[in-house]
Amino acid sequence: MHSVKYRSGAASLRMALSRRLLDFVLRGRDAAALPAHVLLPADEVSSEMLVAGIHEGQFLQPLFGHFLAAHKTRFAEEIALDVGANIGNHALFFSRYFRTVLAVEPNPFTLNVLRANAALSGADIRVMPMGFANEEGVLGFFSNRQGNLGASGFAFAGGPTGSSNGDRIECQVRRGDAALAEVLSGEDGLRIGLIKLDVEGAELSALRGLAECLSRDKPFVIFESLRSDGDNGGQAIFALLREAGYASFYAVESSVTSARRSVFGWLARLFTGEHVCLRKLEQPGIGEAYLMILAVPAGCELGIA
Repeated sequence: MHSVKYRSGAASLRMALSRRLLDFVLRGRDAAALPAHVLLPADEVSSEMLVAGIHEGQFLQPLFGHFLAAHKTRFAEEIALDVGANIGNHALFFSRYFRTVLAVEPNPFTLNVLRANAALSGADIRVMPMGFANEEGVLGFFSNRQGNLGASGFAFAGGPTGSSNGDRIECQVRRGDAALAEVLSGEDGLRIGLIKLDVEGAELSALRGLAECLSRDKPFVIFESLRSDGDNGGQAIFALLREAGYASFYAVESSVTSARRSVFGWLARLFTGEHVCLRKLEQPGIGEAYLMILAVPAGCELGIA
């Protein structure tokens, strides 16, 4: 009999211990975890989905379970538009609340995983392989393969990914209003109830291409804002949405993500738990970045008592 050494004893022990630790982690996941889904090794969003069962659950679950709970019946007959869907975390979550989810994603690599997760869900999640912008065409795009695929973005937007940490490719972009008219052709009466944007600085361009949707349907809008000023900054987004009939804006904040990572922070978290709040904003703070801002159309109420 012939044998070949496969791995060292230390590596074999490490592997066995890692498997036991992973079993322990999976048993502690959130009871409201997403349905079965595909993940990517060494990806930041995938890591949180594996450990917690959902990425940004500290924002999404209180937002829809409490602050937007009064609109649950309405959402069940509406569409959620997930612009910058990445591998599908938010689309999977939205499918619990909305009749249909349109998942917009331009990155060819990411699309493979997004399509798999949409199929595994069994929900009505329709993948739109494109980016949304204020123009039709093909634009330069940086695909970040270095730890956070979700940080990929279009070159014009000036997001965190560039030539130093991303592969430059070309991706199709469409005006959102035109693309929605095609996808929803023959489905008259369906409203867009929510627009989520996480497109690494290209939010303003995407919203400009959705002007008809904003005016017609007045959906709630949740978006990331990496900076306050400039052509693609939060101040310009606030101005566009106010002109479209949006009356109030809130930063969705977690006591964990906003706290200092220290021994005292961990102890406070242990004894007080995690809390999420909506902090009203008149304008985004100078120099501040926001993981999530909620824009509320005039006449809509939130559960913030």
